[in-house]
Amino acid sequence: MSTVALRNVVLEVARRITTDRGRIHTDELQSELAKELAEHEDLLPMALAKGCQGLIRDMGDRHSPRRRRTTGGLYHPDAVLKLGNGIWVWMKDATPTDITQWGRICSRNAIRILTSEAETQQYIADRTDAFRSHPGYERLAPLEEAVFHYQQDALADFPDIEDL
Repeated sequence: MSTVALRNVVLEVARRITTDRGRIHTDELQSELAKELAEHEDLLPMALAKGCQGLIRDMGDRHSPRRRRTTGGLYHPDAVLKLGNGIWVWMKDATPTDITQWGRICSRNAIRILTSEAETQQYIADRTDAFRSHPGYERLAPLEEAVFHYQQDALADFPDIEDL
C-alpha cells in the first residue's frame, strides 16, 4: 500500500464524519480514523511512519529558537536549527556556517509566509465583498461558481488523492 492509500482512508473518514453544515471536528476525526486504521493492518506501518514524522516536526517546532524572557536572546543549548535537506543541529553545536545557513532559510521562509498570507487575506477580502454584494449566497461553493467562475479541473487539484 502507498501513502496515497493512507491519505484516501483519512479523506474517506473525514467525509463520513462531516456534519450537514460541512464541519469536521478533528477530535472525532482522530477517533474514527484510529478505529478505521485498526481494521487495516496493512496501513499501520505507514500510519506509524506518518505519526513519527508528526512527532519529529513537533519536536523541531518546540525546540525552534525563540526569544527568551530571561536573557532576551534566541540562544538555548537545547534549541535546534533547521539547516535544510533534513539536517538539524543543536544550537549549542552550531558553527558559523550553520548560523548563516539557518539565517538564509529563515529569511526564505519568512518571505514565503508573508507572500502566502497576503494572497490569503486578499482572497478573504474578495470573497467577503462578494458575499455582501450577493446576499442570496450563504455558502462559498455557489458563490465561487457564479461570481468567480470557478470550474474544477480534476487533474490539477489534489493530484496525490485518488478518487474514492
